[in-house]
Amino acid sequence: MTRATIRKIVTFGGPIVFALLLAARLPSLVEPMGGDQGLYSYEGERVLSGAVPFRDTFDQKPPAVQFIYALMWQVWPHESVVPATDLLVAGLVAGLLVVLGQQAFSLAIGYGAAWLFLLFGHPAFQRLGGVQVRSQCETFIAFAITLALVLVVHRPPSRARLVGAGICLAVAFWLKYNAAVYLLPLVLAANVRVAGQPTRRGPWLADALWMGGGFAIVTAAALAYFAAHGALGDLRLATIDYNLRYSAETYAGRSVIAYPLVMLTERMHVDALWFLGGLGAVLVGLRWRRHATQWVWLWLAAAVISIGVNGARDLPQYFIQANPALALAAAAGLVSLRRQRRWIQAIAAVVLVAGLWRVGDETYPWWQPRCFGIPEAAGNVAQDLALLRGQISRTDFLARFGGAGPRDKYSALAVDELATRAHAMSTPSDSIFVFGFSSGGVYVKSERRSASRFFWSRPVEIEFAADHPGYGSAGLLSDLRRDPPALVALQRHDWGILATVKADGRPAEQNSYDFFMTNGPLRAWLEAGYVHEDSTPEFDIWRRRS
Repeated sequence: MTRATIRKIVTFGGPIVFALLLAARLPSLVEPMGGDQGLYSYEGERVLSGAVPFRDTFDQKPPAVQFIYALMWQVWPHESVVPATDLLVAGLVAGLLVVLGQQAFSLAIGYGAAWLFLLFGHPAFQRLGGVQVRSQCETFIAFAITLALVLVVHRPPSRARLVGAGICLAVAFWLKYNAAVYLLPLVLAANVRVAGQPTRRGPWLADALWMGGGFAIVTAAALAYFAAHGALGDLRLATIDYNLRYSAETYAGRSVIAYPLVMLTERMHVDALWFLGGLGAVLVGLRWRRHATQWVWLWLAAAVISIGVNGARDLPQYFIQANPALALAAAAGLVSLRRQRRWIQAIAAVVLVAGLWRVGDETYPWWQPRCFGIPEAAGNVAQDLALLRGQISRTDFLARFGGAGPRDKYSALAVDELATRAHAMSTPSDSIFVFGFSSGGVYVKSERRSASRFFWSRPVEIEFAADHPGYGSAGLLSDLRRDPPALVALQRHDWGILATVKADGRPAEQNSYDFFMTNGPLRAWLEAGYVHEDSTPEFDIWRRRS
């Protein structure tokens, strides 16, 4: 097949395949938001009501995600905005990969990267149908960094492009601070020769400073906002002190140096995009000139470092920030096979067959091909279509998302049922209080506000910053006394799944219900002012005395 023929096929077929793969995500619009997204949604609603992040709503994530969710809920005030936004961002990232692939390699590689990203980056490959990973901080980080690379790779970048890239990096940083590491591939990408362009004129330091200017614009605005609202101290405690403690906890008993290697091995075993991206990174290094691969390798390395800095708890959302880099490396490597030596082609073919056999759902027996997890993803999409066709009830559909095992701290059905109950047991002017992980969705769906800024339980359970006024269980109790909620719900199964133990043998993590009821002041407050209403498998429910 000639190069001209391939170009024609890609030119006409590329957009069609692109559209079909993007359309495969449409059924997910019927899915509920996950536990994290419920928290972000509540925070976004509070921002729209005039609340200041961290001062009025405690979360350990930097503030960008709260403002993004505020915009989302302003545009479309329904939980379907979560998968809809994820679909929109996926389409934007895939489109940027077409541009980036063409800039650095060829149009065929650009479309190949977009196809791989849309196919194997589909959230349906994840457990619980992917509700855990949609519209997470890493989703928006992936978009911001891919856009930044498009700005700096296209021709010798102008100062305006460098500033724009710095703004993109700042957005990623204010989503999660560990994203700062992506400055390295951005600076390198701005200073390499691509697609026949003349060598960049440098110097690297000047480019980094222009990017720093864009970064400073966003950062100065963010700091000025929190300073004006007297929330700089709360910002530091929540997003720096808390995260340093969290990251250290996840590495307890694990090697900081060994974890990235272990993580890479594990991801390549269960995730097709990581497997294909790893293979592609090797192949692209064997074929393409160094100037066209260095920044791609550094992009991958920065993603791994960013994931490692975030923590070693292996939560699925941590890994999706690497998907664009993996897709580009995979496409470039696989396309390069047609020009590789025959023995390299043979080895690559064997590796691909082995991957098709072993990469995917770990529950499969060894003799059954896992097919990169495609059967499970197709099954998840089929369930979404079944609801759209009226073949299953909404209740049965929600029951699929969590609550079925001891490791499930999120149950979409339990959240939905409690929200309905909270709405009936309170008035719009009332506050409610849900102590647990799955709290945000209850507040949003019931259209009620939390009686405390600690609208989810873990910061209270670990007595975070208890030596500061307004924090820890004492801070929570002060909030509840100041604004007595109409309803109190304590989650029975959430943090206890971690099953960690302190040096003295006591549990380091308790379920929210257990913590609340074994905390003397909190229990005394509850029993003095509230009557036990009901106990469900997920929540213990109390109503305020008349």
